[in-house]
Amino acid sequence: MNLRTAAAVGAAFGILGVGSAFATFARVESMGKNSTYIMDDVSIFDNPANVNLYSNYLIGGFGAYTDNNMSAGGNVDPQHPTFGGIFAISFGDDNNPDPKFSIGGLFGRVNEDLAMYLPDYVQTGKSTYAVVPETVTNFDGFLGGTFSSGDAWGLHIYIAHQDGGDLDESGTYQTDDDAYASIVQLDGGLNFQTGSGTSYEVSGGIARVQYGPDRHSFFDDGDFTILAKARAFFTMEAIDGELVPAASIKLAQAPGIEDKHAQAGMGLNVAMDRGFFWLGLDFIWNQKKAHDWFYDKTVNGGAWVYDSRDDEDPHWDKRSDVGGKISFGIERNIWWDWFVIRVGGQKSILYTDCDVNSKNNYTDSRYGICKDDGTFFSTNPLADGTADDHVGFGFGINIEERLKIDVTVAEDLLFRNPFQGEGRIFSRLDATYSF
Repeated sequence: MNLRTAAAVGAAFGILGVGSAFATFARVESMGKNSTYIMDDVSIFDNPANVNLYSNYLIGGFGAYTDNNMSAGGNVDPQHPTFGGIFAISFGDDNNPDPKFSIGGLFGRVNEDLAMYLPDYVQTGKSTYAVVPETVTNFDGFLGGTFSSGDAWGLHIYIAHQDGGDLDESGTYQTDDDAYASIVQLDGGLNFQTGSGTSYEVSGGIARVQYGPDRHSFFDDGDFTILAKARAFFTMEAIDGELVPAASIKLAQAPGIEDKHAQAGMGLNVAMDRGFFWLGLDFIWNQKKAHDWFYDKTVNGGAWVYDSRDDEDPHWDKRSDVGGKISFGIERNIWWDWFVIRVGGQKSILYTDCDVNSKNNYTDSRYGICKDDGTFFSTNPLADGTADDHVGFGFGINIEERLKIDVTVAEDLLFRNPFQGEGRIFSRLDATYSF
């Protein structure tokens, strides 16, 4: 194994401290809500070059279990389960496996960064609406490799599509000619290391978000989303950890929506006795503009709707946010070497400015991305059980460094009446198996 490959593998295991080199969505949700300042397998969706660090393993999960409307004794299945794997072929030898070729795929993941631009309905007439269906293909494909030097490259495609069908009340798919939704993302990245143990990452891509009732080709209308991310890991022996600067940008366009997001920050991760700690601080700037995009309480009990009828003079509303976010995560082995507990959280404080077009007449039951002009402070959800709220708690099981099970514990577990038989115990469970 050459020096750069050793540095990459050492970073992957050293950063995670307790040997959780193969992480999961449950692990990230339990200890800080994001993976910007740590190296784990979830980072393959930010930089596909990292697929080469996690080759020859399987991954799967039951999906998120965040339904908050459960009756006593009721049961709701988790949503959007996933499964997939990454496989690699080495063209080197025992001392130096590089160059290497990697291929992988994952089924079932919902890309929330792009799915957020799909409304629930499209208004096609005065009182007629077309449903925007849930995408069903939901596939991530990866292709990557390493050079003889150990530097890595990777390509990624994401396809989430539905055309001509939707779920009816019985839970089965039925023909619906007006049901159309499509998300396609293409991106690539590089990961390269230096002899000092420092590593650098850069990635970029393009995406397309479309929805019905009209069908579109990939290049129709010119509504494209541009994505770019970069970060670096600088080894700091004094703290037995790493300093991690990071930056990202998203310039999104979809029917009725223009969304710009920029984020830059600094974090560190530190190995502790039988554990690991990380901390990050970010600057955030958002600007979202929308026209004919509104929340209507009279449509199916409340839904986001896009009015697709022709308008030669669209009335744009604008919402701007500027502020910061602090996040942290801790994990530590307790009692046994194969058992780890995790806790983490995040807090964002943003100053929000809303500017509503004077031609838009909103009411209490129908309004856009902002109800009215004005300014206020906003933050991430306080406690709604989702991956974006303030705190998380969970645990992990590591069996012989091969099978790893990560669990996110429901935040209200300790505050429920155990005799009522309601609520959930866990909100997410994922597993990986390396071979």
